[in-house]
Amino acid sequence: MANKQKGCHGRDVFSRMNFLYQASALMVEKNPVLACHYGNMCKSVGKKTVLRMEPEMKRTLCKVCGIVLKPGVSAEVQINGYNEKDQMLTVVCTMCSSSKNFVLNSKYDMWLDNPRSVVETIPEKKAEE
Repeated sequence: MANKQKGCHGRDVFSRMNFLYQASALMVEKNPVLACHYGNMCKSVGKKTVLRMEPEMKRTLCKVCGIVLKPGVSAEVQINGYNEKDQMLTVVCTMCSSSKNFVLNSKYDMWLDNPRSVVETIPEKKAEE
């Protein structure tokens, strides 16, 4: 008998989103309009299937036009604030002039990296040979 692979729900959709994101990242310098289109398609594929995009991937896409934000190429990056507590990283898209703000705090952990975010872990059963 063939061993069944334990697959995740929506694996093909995740691979499609990954392909569109990589295509968008490659096209940023050569054809920014096409990169915007690929980025918007990546977001819409995830919305249609109700699957969440990785936070690292979501942070690098512009919310308005969908282009991959690469510093110096498609985005300008600034650090605002003089106190360590009040420092913000501002990323401004050069295509649509929209901005994203991120708090710069070394003590902050993302929710997905926090052990409290995991409700339950199910041990994987080993297939008998």
